[in-house]
Amino acid sequence: MLEVKKKITLTGESLIDGKQAEGYQATIDSENPDDMVLSSWQTDKALYKANRAACRKDAADFEDTAYALQDQLLADVGKEKVVQTLPK
Repeated sequence: MLEVKKKITLTGESLIDGKQAEGYQATIDSENPDDMVLSSWQTDKALYKANRAACRKDAADFEDTAYALQDQLLADVGKEKVVQTLPK
């Protein structure tokens, strides 16, 4: 039996002078938006180390974006549950 799950993936990168110092990813289960996985990785450790403040700001901005999408999905799921429970 085939089971298909829909997930939403956001990716981002911290660019310093056009070079990627750090990457970010957020994956949200669209059926259960409470389930979100955030990850980050350094692609150029020397560039990251020399620009930690900028990378940290980018990481925080990315997380804010991911949480905003998660909140929107949670609100949409809540609306669907209300519609499903309304009497016909």
